[in-house]
Amino acid sequence: MLGRTTLNTSKTSSSLLNSIGNSIKGEVNDLIGDIARKLNIHDFYSAHILDYCEGYYTPGPIANQTVDPDKNVTRCSNQTAMFHFDPSTVIQKELKPGISLADLHWPSAIKDAVHAVELASKAMFVIYCIGAAATGLALVGAFLGVFLDGRAAPLINNALASLALLSLGIASAIVSAIMSKVVHEVNKHGNEIGVSASKGKTFLEFILISLESPHTFVIMGLKAVHFGGGNIGRGFVAEKLHLAGFEVLFVDVMDSIIEQLQKTKEYTVTEIGGEGEKVNKITNYRALNSKTHEADVIEEIASADLVTCAVGPNILKFIAPVIGKAIDKRTASKPLAVIACENAIGATDTLAGFIKDSKNTPQDRLESINDRASFANSAIDRIVPGQDPDAGLNVKIESFYEWVVDKTPFAKEGHPEVSAIKWVDDLNPYIERKLFTVNTGHAAAAYYGHARGKHTIHEALQDSEINKIVHDCLSETSHLIVKKHGITVDEQKAYVDKIVKRISNPYLKDVVERVGRAPLRKLSRKERFVGPASQLAESGDKVDALLGAIEQAFAFLDVKDDEESAELSKILKSTEAKEVVTKVCGLEESHPLFSKIVPIVEKVQKSTK
Repeated sequence: MLGRTTLNTSKTSSSLLNSIGNSIKGEVNDLIGDIARKLNIHDFYSAHILDYCEGYYTPGPIANQTVDPDKNVTRCSNQTAMFHFDPSTVIQKELKPGISLADLHWPSAIKDAVHAVELASKAMFVIYCIGAAATGLALVGAFLGVFLDGRAAPLINNALASLALLSLGIASAIVSAIMSKVVHEVNKHGNEIGVSASKGKTFLEFILISLESPHTFVIMGLKAVHFGGGNIGRGFVAEKLHLAGFEVLFVDVMDSIIEQLQKTKEYTVTEIGGEGEKVNKITNYRALNSKTHEADVIEEIASADLVTCAVGPNILKFIAPVIGKAIDKRTASKPLAVIACENAIGATDTLAGFIKDSKNTPQDRLESINDRASFANSAIDRIVPGQDPDAGLNVKIESFYEWVVDKTPFAKEGHPEVSAIKWVDDLNPYIERKLFTVNTGHAAAAYYGHARGKHTIHEALQDSEINKIVHDCLSETSHLIVKKHGITVDEQKAYVDKIVKRISNPYLKDVVERVGRAPLRKLSRKERFVGPASQLAESGDKVDALLGAIEQAFAFLDVKDDEESAELSKILKSTEAKEVVTKVCGLEESHPLFSKIVPIVEKVQKSTK
C-alpha cells in the first residue's frame, strides 16, 4: 500500500470474461471502462508516504492482457505528514451521489485491513524522519570529518550513522509488513468485484539504498595507509582496520600484489581455531605502488588518519622516505598516527629514526615533527601459517591475536579508534613477554624440528624430546619475564601453556622452514634467543636451553628460498667464530654471553666443513 502500492479497480472477474466469446470481449472491455468512469472511479490509485495519486490506463483496461498499459495520472492529493491512505474512504467520496460502496459489494475486510495498519503507518513515518535526519547529519559529519581532527568527530558520526541504520531498518520493516498485509487482503477479498493491489518496486529499491547509506557515511572519514600487502598485512592489520571502519590503502613495491589488489574488490580472511573456521570478507580498500606512484602515495598519507606497516624490520628504512615526505607535507591539525606492526622490539622507534634522518626530513622541520605525526610502538601476536598455492589474496590465519599499542604518544589528541587494539601505558612487558615466549618457543620448535626432519610445528611438538626442550627454553625466558616485569609465576605459566597449545595447532599446518626462515635476524642482539639470554647471563642466571636453540639456529643453513640461511652459511665459512658472534649476535667480547656462544659457532663451523 505504501511506496507506490497500486490499487487497481479496473480488473474484472476472469471467470466472467472467460465465458464470453472472443468476438465481443473488446466491447465488454469498453463497457467496463465506461461503467467505471460513470461511477467516477479511477482505474488505479498509487499510495505513497505523503500522498496518493489516481488516474487511468492508456489504452484502457484489457482483460487477461500480457503487456502493462501506461498510467496516466490525473490528480495527486496534497502531501501531508502522517499520511494514511484509506481506499474505502477515497473511492466512497468519488462515487456519484446515491451510490455507496455497499452497492458495489465492497468487502468490509479491505477496510478492516487498512484500519489495522493505520497506527503502524504513523509510527513508520516518525521513525523514518528520525532515520532521515540522522542520515543527513552523518553525511554532514563525514564531510566535516575530512577537515576536523580529534576522536569526537568519528565517534559522533558513527553514533549518528548507527542510529540512522537502526531507524531506517525498523521503519523499512514496518513498511514491508504494511505493504504485504494490505496487498494480501485486497487481492484475497477484492477479486470478485474487480479490485487488485500490488507492491511498488521503486520504494523497495529506496529501502535498500537507505539502509546502505549510513554505513557509507561512516567510512568516508577514516583512512589508513598500510605498507605491505603480505599475509600479515592483509590477514591481520587490514582485517582489523576494515572492521574498525577504515578505508585501507595498501602500499607495496611488488607489482603482482598491487595488481591483484587493484583488480579484486574483495578477499577473505579465514580464522582457524579449535572451535572451527570463521570467514571474514574484506572490502573498501585500494592499492598503490610506491615505486611507480610515489607522489600519489605521499598525498594519500598526508591526508590519512593512520599509517601502519608489516614489511619486516629490515625494510623499514626503505619506506621511511615516502612517509617522511608525507608527514612534512601534512597540514591537518591532528598528528598522523604511525604504528609499525613488526616482530621486533621498538620497531616504530626504528622507523621514526629513519624518518627523522636528514635525508628524509629537513632538519629545520624536526622540532615540529611531533605536531604532524605521533609514533607509537606496538606488539603484535598472530600466527600466519603457509597458504594454499591457489589462495590468491585470501588468507588463512590463526583465530587468536593480540595487538598491543603504546597509548602515551596520543595523550594530547587521543589514539585512533580501533577496537582490536589494546592500548597500554607501558608496552615493554607486553613486547618482551610476547617476543620471549611466542617467538622464542615457535622458533625453537622450528629449528629443532628442522634438524630432526619434522615437517610442521605440530609434528615437532609431538616429539616428546623437542616438546621438553621448548618448555625448557620458555622456563628460562619466563624466569626473566617474571623477575623483570612483575608478572606472577602462575600468570606466566598459564601464558606459556596457552602459547604452546596455540603453536601446536594441527590445523595451522605451519611448516618448520617457514617459521625458521631469516635466521640472521632471529639471532640478532634484541631478538628471541640472544635478547633474553644476554639479560639472563648478565645476572648470572641459567641459559642452557637457550644456548641449545641458538646452536640449532646457527645450523639452519642453505634452506631453499631463504636468502638469510644462505648468507649465514657464507659467513660461517669465511669468518672466525668470535667475529661471527660480534657480527651476527651483536655481542661485544666482554659480554658474559659472548664466551658461551663462541664454542657453539666453532662446533657448527666444524660440522659444516
